[in-house]
Amino acid sequence: MSNKEYYATWLKIKENLKNTLAEDARVQELAINYVGIKPQSNAVETVARVYAKYCELYNKICDCYDQMTQVQRRPYIKVIIDALACRIIELKEILQSVEVYEYTYTDNACQQLLITPFDVEIICPFFYPFEMRQAEMQYIMDQIYAGNRIGDPTPTASELELLEQKKREEEERLQEEKEAEIRRKMALGIEIDEEPSVCDLSPQELEEKRLLEEYEGHVFNIQRMERARYVTKEISHKKHKDENMYLELAGLKKPAAKEDLRRKACKLIQHILRQYMKIKREHYRDNKVKERLDMIISSYKPPSAKVQLEKVKETRRKFRQAYYEKWMEKKLTEKTRILKFKEGDIMEDISDEIRQWFSEWFEVVRVFDEFPYPDEGGSILIVKGETFTIEEYIEWKEVEEKRLKAEAGAQKTKEQIKAEKLAAKEEKKRLAQEARDKEARRLLEYKKSRFNPDSDPGVYINIGECLEGLGISWASYETKWKDIDEPDAGIDAIRGYIMKLVTEDAYQDVQLKLRPVVDEAMRLELDILKNALKADYASFEGKIPITLKRKKPKKIKEPKPEKITPEVMFQSLADQGIVRQYPRVTLDDFWGDRNYAAADCRGIAWTPTFPPACIGDVKEQVRIRCLLSLGANSEQKTQLLVGPKGCGKKTLIYAVATECNALLIDLSPFSVYNKFPGPKNIKTLWTYVYKISRMMQPTIILVDHADKLFYKSVPPEEKKLDPTRLSRDFFKEIIKPLKTEDKILVLGTASEPWLSAKGKMIKVFPEVILFPRSDYGSLSFILKKMLMEYHGVEREFNVHSVAQTLRGYGIDAVKEVVTKLLSGKRRAELAYRPLEPTELLQAVMENETSVYLDPFDYQMFTTWYMSYSPWGPKALDNTLMLESQYIYYLKALGKK
Repeated sequence: MSNKEYYATWLKIKENLKNTLAEDARVQELAINYVGIKPQSNAVETVARVYAKYCELYNKICDCYDQMTQVQRRPYIKVIIDALACRIIELKEILQSVEVYEYTYTDNACQQLLITPFDVEIICPFFYPFEMRQAEMQYIMDQIYAGNRIGDPTPTASELELLEQKKREEEERLQEEKEAEIRRKMALGIEIDEEPSVCDLSPQELEEKRLLEEYEGHVFNIQRMERARYVTKEISHKKHKDENMYLELAGLKKPAAKEDLRRKACKLIQHILRQYMKIKREHYRDNKVKERLDMIISSYKPPSAKVQLEKVKETRRKFRQAYYEKWMEKKLTEKTRILKFKEGDIMEDISDEIRQWFSEWFEVVRVFDEFPYPDEGGSILIVKGETFTIEEYIEWKEVEEKRLKAEAGAQKTKEQIKAEKLAAKEEKKRLAQEARDKEARRLLEYKKSRFNPDSDPGVYINIGECLEGLGISWASYETKWKDIDEPDAGIDAIRGYIMKLVTEDAYQDVQLKLRPVVDEAMRLELDILKNALKADYASFEGKIPITLKRKKPKKIKEPKPEKITPEVMFQSLADQGIVRQYPRVTLDDFWGDRNYAAADCRGIAWTPTFPPACIGDVKEQVRIRCLLSLGANSEQKTQLLVGPKGCGKKTLIYAVATECNALLIDLSPFSVYNKFPGPKNIKTLWTYVYKISRMMQPTIILVDHADKLFYKSVPPEEKKLDPTRLSRDFFKEIIKPLKTEDKILVLGTASEPWLSAKGKMIKVFPEVILFPRSDYGSLSFILKKMLMEYHGVEREFNVHSVAQTLRGYGIDAVKEVVTKLLSGKRRAELAYRPLEPTELLQAVMENETSVYLDPFDYQMFTTWYMSYSPWGPKALDNTLMLESQYIYYLKALGKK
């Protein structure tokens, strides 16, 4: 799209966001006023509509933020995106509480909004990978991953001399061996070949050389095969020509057939060819219709429109970067100009503003308020209205004078003051406990009232806290851009920058720079005024009114410089394999279908059915809980992915890391068992992980086999590996220091979670995502997607029966088998030996890595999940409530 089209899109997004905020406010009002919604399906749709609208808007706003070339608008949009992400996560939690289930489905709401479930899938914004990590940290990562050792400590002079001596000795030894070999060859009369000159190449040059050699090798093979084909063709042609000439000269060649017979044969061939071409055209037309209806998939892949679109977007990003650099240069120039010509006027304006504050206080209350400290912000607090107003001072003065009069009669001892403070503390605790008890009684009464459908108040929606932040972000944008965002706005409002805003921002920056200087002078002036006021009161033998003394803010300690540089810490972790590169996969590479029947099944009144989740639903959970929470200031910093072996847990973790360009720190039990041995070294490991994870944000800390980290009892065969080595300090060193603004995510995987100590593991991983058994929809989707890439496979291959049979087998194993089965030789045989479903089934069952999980074995995961996850007891209570309501409903129906 062009700049004008993106601008028009942004204006539409603004209008939609405004309407969605109004609808969200109405839902929030229902929650605040405890208005119940009946039946439960209506409550789900009420929240799901707002959630779906926000998700769709989030994707569109991220696209606009990425491609918009108006650089002054982008920082405001970024604030809206962060606030919107927090609200989406909160609405997801509200939707879960309303539906009383971890997996939520917005299908019915999407139907009402005329959108598809794919429209509300959260995409990974472009700015995640490139606007979080500092350029210096990215350089360290790139260099060390490329093999350049930039983190080694600088050697001393003696070490350099020793290294140089060893190098000389090694060169002398190699030279002696070379000369001895030359003398041996000369003695035996062997020809001496000149050795090619050896040059040291960097890792990048070696990789380029390897790729060039590989390319030239492929070119040589193609040329060799083409020459061989041409020579074989010429030899065969000459052989047939010579044989035909010999038979003709020897009189052994058969005479030509009769003319009428040849005509009949010609007509027969023509008839068969026409029928064949007719059938072929019909078959081609039917295939095209089926392709349009997605009944079959063609093996031909046209040039990807997505790749072409990405190239166009990359070009626009370059234009945007050029505008950004011009904008920054113009800001600096304008700031310098204003500072040079307007410095005196600005300082005078600030002084007049503060003197006006002095005058207002003296005229009304005949006293001066305390001047804010520099560490608080100085006179900025006066401008913002964050200091005492005159009305507040008068109220405070009356209360304070009454208190002082009351205390003047009887001086309290230290014990009395201490007792009063203790009593106030106890009273505060009592009130808090009463509030908690009152809320518990309200919830208990609410649960009891829900058992009878006649007294059921409906579903209460939880009160959200992030809507206010989203409203503030939106109001901040509107304040700045409301008068600019017009349909017929100028070209500078569409691309580049607006000079008027540059000047305003420059004035603001200069004011912030000069204000501390003016504040110092005004403090001296205030001291003079206070002394004069004190003298005036003293001359009339009056007492100066009391004022509230400001508490001096604590000075923020400057961080101490690091004794160990980031390069050294990163290099140390990389050498031990704790920091490592990971396979580059995306969420699109994790295939799986959604459960499209769940919304209807769970919307049945009183007797809902809860179908198991599908693999596509798990991916949606990972999008919200991991991908979105990593970019937003969310409290969700840990997730435990639980499921059978080969279901794709680590693939999803690698996908999240790839989408966010995150650093991967591997603290899996079997990856660190022999790293940093001893109590002192393990402390060093924790220090390095803590610092590197924050310097290199975004960061993902992987704990593969987290169930082994928290073993109840370590099996004898694993005692040598000591898998529980990090469990004692893991929460204290990794989880506890995490803050909401940290772009750090701790992801664990578990295949046998029932072997772990529940208390320890739930402290580290309070939230869990349970992977379901491989289902028919996902398997048929994966098989069709993989098999249809091969041209020789029938377009109507029966993947449905194969998928139905393979339910319970690991997804990774199925994909591996398909890749192995359709090797080059087997693909060449597809023309005369088509692929059969039984062949695919047999290959999966005979594969060593294939693991089958039947429903009875999966029940172990379900049982553990119901006892571990907080949704287990909630789902049980909800089921009992629905059963009770259904019994009451049947009784009422029987009476009628």
